[in-house]
Amino acid sequence: MSKDILNNLNPGIEDLHPYEPGRFIDEVIKEFGHKEVVKLASNENPLGASPKALAKIIELQDDLHLYPDGNGTNLKTQIAKKEATSIENIIIGNGSNEILELAARAFLNPSTSSIASKHAFAVYKIVTQSAGAKLIEVPTVNWGHDLESFADHLQENTSVIFIANPNNPT
Repeated sequence: MSKDILNNLNPGIEDLHPYEPGRFIDEVIKEFGHKEVVKLASNENPLGASPKALAKIIELQDDLHLYPDGNGTNLKTQIAKKEATSIENIIIGNGSNEILELAARAFLNPSTSSIASKHAFAVYKIVTQSAGAKLIEVPTVNWGHDLESFADHLQENTSVIFIANPNNPT
C-alpha cells in the first residue's frame, strides 16, 4: 500500500490487526485424524440451521430479492411492546458488532476513553481503537467483572463502559 494513503489513515486503525478466524473443520480433521470436530471459535452452530428459520426462508422465498425494512419497524414494535418501552428506545443491528460500532462512532473519539474487563469480547478494543479512543482494561476477578474496579478506573473523559453478560456474545 502506498505510504501516501497511509498518511491519511485514522490513527486508531493503524494498530489494529486483521481478524484471524478459527481453523476450518476439514483442516483439523486432516491434521489430527478426528472423525468429528465441533468448531466453537466462530459461533457456528454444530446442529445446522434452525428448522424454523429454514421454514421461514421457504415461506418468504418469493420476496428474498427485496430489501427488508431497514429500520426493523415490526421487530422494534414487538420488542418495545414486550419490554413495555417506547420504540425510540430500541436499537437493532446485524449482530452485536454493528451496534457496538455504532456506539463507538456516537460516543468515542480521540479525547475519550472506554472501560472493559481485561478478557472481554475483543470487539470492545477494536471499536475503541477505531474511534481513536483509549481503552481502559480492568482486571477480572475469577474471570468475571469487577464492577468496583470499573468505578475506580472511571475518568473524566470516560464515555462508554462495556459490560457483557456472562454468555456474551453468543
